[in-house]
Amino acid sequence: MKNKLMILLVAALFLTTATPAFAGDADLTARINEILSKGPANDNYHVTAKQVNAWMKTGEKDFLVVDVRMPPDDGEWGKPEYGKIPGSIYVPYTELFRPANLEKLPKDKKIILVGHMGVYENYLVVPLRLIGHDAYFMLLGMSGWQKNYPAAGHVNMLMNAPKKMDFPLEKESEGKMMQHKGKSH
Repeated sequence: MKNKLMILLVAALFLTTATPAFAGDADLTARINEILSKGPANDNYHVTAKQVNAWMKTGEKDFLVVDVRMPPDDGEWGKPEYGKIPGSIYVPYTELFRPANLEKLPKDKKIILVGHMGVYENYLVVPLRLIGHDAYFMLLGMSGWQKNYPAAGHVNMLMNAPKKMDFPLEKESEGKMMQHKGKSH
């Protein structure tokens, strides 16, 4: 009898402490869904190097560029001689969510994340938006900013690779292609 009572108490304790965690997950899921559903109306939270450069030339002050490339010892692309975007701050991708680094990010400005090629920095957009930042990533990263940036060759190779591919596709019946707001994809 004592064992059954202990099991019931443990089960009750588990249920009372676990239920709020599940409720929190539902809230988090809803917030993530809200952010993602607004993506298409916001260019999927990306900006181009041309946009950022235009903002700089006109003296816009409502944004901060955050260079999230890995440290210089992370191979050729991280070498300091490749420079940085004027006025940007440097916070490595893997350290962005440390409290001291988050304090560097103003919530009243657009946060523009820049990496090597515009790939991994876009993973940071949703979590930053979840905590109240107006975050974007720069399409093509430094490869879109600097013509001789080493990763630009890699980007070109990746963009041209599909031209040589001919993998099999499953055809959908006519009129049943993925549609988004009346546009076929």
